[in-house]
Formats: sequence, structure tokens, C-alpha cells
Amino acid sequence: MESMYIWPQNPAVSLLLLLVLSTLFLWAAREPMLQVLRGIFRSLESGLSGVAQWCRSAAERQERHSREALLAAGEIELRARMERELHRVDASFSEKLGQYSNLQRRLDDLLLRLDVDYQRCGDSPPEVPGWTSAVEAVSAIPAASDPNVQKVLDGIHESLEEAGKRALAQYREESSKRHKLLGRMRPDWKEVRGLLGRMKEIVARSLQATTRIDRCVDEFQALTAARGAETQALAFSPIKTFLVSLVVLAIALGGAFINFQLIALPMSELVPAGVRIGGVPVATVSALVIVLMETAIGIFVMDMLEITDLFPKLATASIGRRRLILGLGLAGLFFLAAVESSLAVLREQIVEADAALKLSLAGSTEARVQAPAHSAIPVLGQAVLGFVLPWILAMVAIPLESLLDSGRHVVSRLSVAGLHGLGHLAQAFAHGARTLISAGPSLYDVYVAIPLRVERALRSEDPPRRSAGSLASAAERRAESGVA
Repeated sequence: MESMYIWPQNPAVSLLLLLVLSTLFLWAAREPMLQVLRGIFRSLESGLSGVAQWCRSAAERQERHSREALLAAGEIELRARMERELHRVDASFSEKLGQYSNLQRRLDDLLLRLDVDYQRCGDSPPEVPGWTSAVEAVSAIPAASDPNVQKVLDGIHESLEEAGKRALAQYREESSKRHKLLGRMRPDWKEVRGLLGRMKEIVARSLQATTRIDRCVDEFQALTAARGAETQALAFSPIKTFLVSLVVLAIALGGAFINFQLIALPMSELVPAGVRIGGVPVATVSALVIVLMETAIGIFVMDMLEITDLFPKLATASIGRRRLILGLGLAGLFFLAAVESSLAVLREQIVEADAALKLSLAGSTEARVQAPAHSAIPVLGQAVLGFVLPWILAMVAIPLESLLDSGRHVVSRLSVAGLHGLGHLAQAFAHGARTLISAGPSLYDVYVAIPLRVERALRSEDPPRRSAGSLASAAERRAESGVA
């Protein structure tokens, strides 16, 4: 700063002299400087207006693409829901229709048995054969006091009474059989009622499934029509999914950190001591690699179970290969879970050994140093935790896919908002440059007001009248030249 002073001993005089010199210089170069400033401000205005226009057009394009992508994602989601419902309905109908033949056959058999039993219940007991004609023949014999006839009549009477008793006993036996048949029909009727109830339940479930499919079809039609209400409703779903996935991933990250801390210490017993990779102990790197391997295997397992679709190429693999990859993934997860469980037990032993070493170095008694652990619950808890955490960590693929799918739409919406904000900011600066085009010369004249007033005083011309007179004289000269 002092190098700018003409007289460093007198900074005020130096600044005053610099002010006077700059004022005189700017007064002398007033016209070219005003032209330069106007050119600069016009360039700024046009450039900022172009930037604002580009931002608006880019925001509109991005918003249109975001809307199309959002509608496409909603369409894909609805298609997946419809396919899932149709698969469920197909599986349910296939199962129920497979049981329908057995159900119908059982129902036909029961109805046939009921009909046979009903027919048997309606049969009357058989009559005594020949007695009607015999009685008619005896009644035709003329009445007489012949003892032989009386003896025959007595025999017939006794035979009739005996036949009547036998017929009554047979009728009672047949009635008992009919009652037994009717009693046996009762559970058949109950079974028929149960079968009809099951058929009614199956029909009700089918109607519910068709109702869900109708709702999905209606949503799909509304989405394809791109109505405003459905589009606005779909606009909020990615944000909700993004936030939920972010929270779940944060929780999973906490579980991964606990898993890492659980195996970081015992890994130092399995890898070379003192070796570092980039300043980080190799035991820490090994524990981190194990956690990442569990996550990667979990992603492949979830893809093979068709829960996620992070690797679309795997979806085209054959069923045999998918089962092979799924089996290898589950075996790998089980192996890593068993390794972590054993490392958790080893960690407890290392902690106990370190505590005993510190106590021995502190001068404690030998009995206290060699005191065994009082409970196996911490060891068991760490072992169970080490075995369970890898399986929980494997499910991180589900929120990860949701985060990636919804994050694209969220980032697109944020970029649209950023482009709109940048466009408004550029438009504001362009308006400022436009204001400076009109107000810049006045501000410039304020800075060089003293020499400008001196110049005008020497010329004895008032600025407004001078400009008006100049315009009038110029008009008169143009008129005279036109007449000439």
C-alpha cells in the first residue's frame, strides 16, 4: 500500500493527489470510458440473460425428463405389482383348481351315498309271500262243523299270528336300519356343508384378488393417461422411499460398524503383526474386507432370490445357474458367520488375557490374576451376535436398491431446483447490468463532476440547454443541408 503513495511521509496528500489525477484522467477519457463501460455492461447483460435463458430451458428439459422418468418408474412399479398379483392369483387358482376335481369327486360321492341311503330309507318292508291267496282260498270253504276245517283254520290262525310277529320284527329291524342310515347321513351332510363353505371361501378370495387387480389396472390406466393428480401423488413417493432407505442404510451402517469392531481385535491374531497398508494395520483392513464381502454376498443372494434387481444380467441366467449361485452365496454367508462367531469368542479371550496382563504388570496377586471368568453369558452373546450380524447385513441390498432407484429422481428434482435458482440469480445480475447501462454514465459523471462543471462553466453552457441547443442546431443543419 505504501508503494502507491507519492510521498510516503504524507499519505493524505498522496491520496488527494492520486484522486485529483484519476479525476482528471477519467474526465479527459470520458467518452471512450463511457463507451467501454456501456460495452462491458451490455456484454454482461446479454451473457447473463443467455445464461438465465439456458438455465430455464435446461430446467424445463430436466423437469420434463424427470417427469417422464418418474412416470416410467411408476409404470414399472405398477406393472410389477400387477404381475405379482397375477402370479399370486395364478398360483392360487392353480392350487384351488387342482383341488377342485378332488373336491367335486368327494361331493359327488357324498351326494350319491346320500341318495342311495335316502332310497333305502324309503323302501317298505316285504310282505309275507302267498298269505293273501291262501286266506282267499280258505275263505271260500263253506262253513261247517267239520273238525278238520276247524283244525285247518286254527293252524292258519296260528301261522298268521306267527307270520305277523315275524313281519313286525322284520319291520322293526328295517326301521332300525333306516334310522341308522339316517344317522349316518348326518356327518355326510355336515361334510357337504363344509365343502360348500370352502368353495364359498375360495370364491371370496378370488373376488378379493380380482379387486386388487382391478385397482392396479385403474392406477395403471391413470398413470398412462398422465393425469395431474396421479403425477403429483407419484412425485412424493420417491422422496419418501429415499428418506426411508437412507434411514435404513444408516442403521445398517451402524450394524456394520458394530460388526467391524467385533472382529477387528481378534483379526490381529490371524494376520501378520506390524504390517500396515497405507498406514492402517492389516488387521483393520482384513476386518473391513470381511464386512464388505458379507455385504457383496448378500447383494448376490438377494438378486438370486429375485427380491432385488441390482444385476439385470443375472436375471437372464438359467434356473440351474441361479440355484448354484444362490447355494454358493448362502454357503459363503454361513462360513463367514461361523468365522465371525469364532472370532467373537477369540475376542473375549484376548480381552481377558490383556486384562490379566495389565493386572500382573500392576503388581496384583497371582490368585487374582488367574481368576477365571464368572459367567459365560458375554461369550455366548458375542458368539450369537457374530453369527447373526452377517445375515442381517446381507439384507442391506434391499434399501440400497431403493436408495439408488429413488435417489435418481431426488437428484433430478434437486438439479431442477438448482437450475431454476441459478437462472433467477443470472436474471437478477442481468437486470443489475441493465440498470448500470442507464445509471453508469451518471455515476461516472458524479466522479468527474468537478472538472466537468469547470469545463461547462468555461464554455458558459448549461448542460440541459446545451444538449437541447445542440440537438436543435443539429436539426437546423440537417434541414439546411436537405434544402440545399
